[in-house]
Amino acid sequence: MSGLKPKVPGSEALMARNPGCLDTQEVPPVCLRLHSHRQRLALPYALLLRAELSDDETNCVIVFATHEVSVRGRHVRQIYLAVSQGQAAQISIGESASFAEGDKFLGPLVTDIRIEPTDESGRVRR
Repeated sequence: MSGLKPKVPGSEALMARNPGCLDTQEVPPVCLRLHSHRQRLALPYALLLRAELSDDETNCVIVFATHEVSVRGRHVRQIYLAVSQGQAAQISIGESASFAEGDKFLGPLVTDIRIEPTDESGRVRR
């Protein structure tokens, strides 16, 4: 007995999949790493001012003293909780093209990350 379970055709779509958009750790990280298609940035938790979650849980705004970050996708409540508890180490965009409409997720699916610097008064520079 090899311990391997036989594959049932079509059963792959029924299992919950993790797109790998959120990395957490028990020991609070020094920085939150953000990986989008356009940039990679690490912002220190010491500069975190607030985190906000939309009612429909598709947008999380994370405000630092120097940057404002908007994380969009599905089930981003887990990102909001991890950031607000200081456990999120990295947030990155998932490969949404490899997921079908009916797929179930173990974690959040991030489709967009926008990182905007702020000016001295805390307003986003455009």
